[in-house]
Amino acid sequence: MTLRIALHVPGPPGIRVRKALLAEPDVEARILHEEPGQQGNAGASGVTGCNVLTVNAISSVSRPLVDEAVSKGIPVVVGEELPARYPVADGTFVTRARREAGLAAAVALSMLDPSNPPVETRLAWTVPGRPLGTGLPVTFPEPMGPQWAGRDDNLLPWPSVTCLAAPVHSQWMGISIRTRTNEHGREPVRTLGITDEAAFLKALCLVSATLAAARDAYPPGVSTPADPGGVFMRLARAAGLEIAEFKPD
Repeated sequence: MTLRIALHVPGPPGIRVRKALLAEPDVEARILHEEPGQQGNAGASGVTGCNVLTVNAISSVSRPLVDEAVSKGIPVVVGEELPARYPVADGTFVTRARREAGLAAAVALSMLDPSNPPVETRLAWTVPGRPLGTGLPVTFPEPMGPQWAGRDDNLLPWPSVTCLAAPVHSQWMGISIRTRTNEHGREPVRTLGITDEAAFLKALCLVSATLAAARDAYPPGVSTPADPGGVFMRLARAAGLEIAEFKPD
């Protein structure tokens, strides 16, 4: 079956997403925004007949498309966070699909057993910004290495989670996930990490969430890129996401 994807992701991020989708068999992309020298084709049919709508953010320009998709029962993938007080009662939304936090949470959920909640979890990711001079120390795989981080919102469904965001001046993105679980009376500690080009990982995350949503992987309501059946992570790994276990110094 051909998956039809409506895209409103302008600029360089959209170019990366379109190139990635071109490599997918049985996928058609309908570009709903205009680029210099190109013309979108939203006027003809909007999101009608599509399996998913993907937007970089919900703005005054993209919101009519989002409202149309929701009215037709089409899931919406959003690269950024939803606007405050945005009505989501009637739709299926995947948020933070281009955000470092969204990818970090999806990886963490894929490595944890929902029937055996972790005793302790620390989830950390880098974000673009001025590096902190102090804060909470966290180590990412090289070349990111040790960084100072500040606390962020807990994106996991367990209370014993510390989420940290580390601002960096770098073209790289880093993710570090440390867990302590209870296994037959033992509490082993495991650390997984990701380091890769930030633009690549953001595009990979958005494309994987888009393809997962087109396959109806997400329940109604608001989700992060992690889905109950693990479709997102399988797609992300197939697209080149590399996760390694490491031992921070």
